[in-house]
Amino acid sequence: MPRRQSEVFPNALLSNLLAECSEWSVSDHRRIEWSGQPRSLWPEADIVIGTGARCFIVEYDEDSDPSRSLIKYWPIIERGGGLLTIIEVWKRGPTVGRGYAELAKWVGARLREMYPKFDYKFLERSDEASRPMARAITQLIKASLQALNQ
Repeated sequence: MPRRQSEVFPNALLSNLLAECSEWSVSDHRRIEWSGQPRSLWPEADIVIGTGARCFIVEYDEDSDPSRSLIKYWPIIERGGGLLTIIEVWKRGPTVGRGYAELAKWVGARLREMYPKFDYKFLERSDEASRPMARAITQLIKASLQALNQ
């Protein structure tokens, strides 16, 4: 059965991140524990990259509201579950306008202000291939880790 077009990029992105981030733990479709809540409420991350020093969650959204991918982690961010960065990779589609991206950036900025261990990065994708996007994500991770060490 051929893959739907919407699945091609995320699968290729995962493959490229596995190659680019070989020194770190990379997994996909992993539930993030929300202590005290039933497993059915735990948010599912598209891609999780564990570096030991910080956890990076990559969320990929196409033609949808990217702030939903951020808000689902709020309970985990609030409980202060370690150093966490959410990297949103968003591609605007025909039905969802630019305002949704701006809202996600705004919410991310407010969460950063409220929770000092949290960070949010927003990458807008046009038609870039998965390899350049994986490199951009890897560079964000390396810059974040370098900042932690300073």
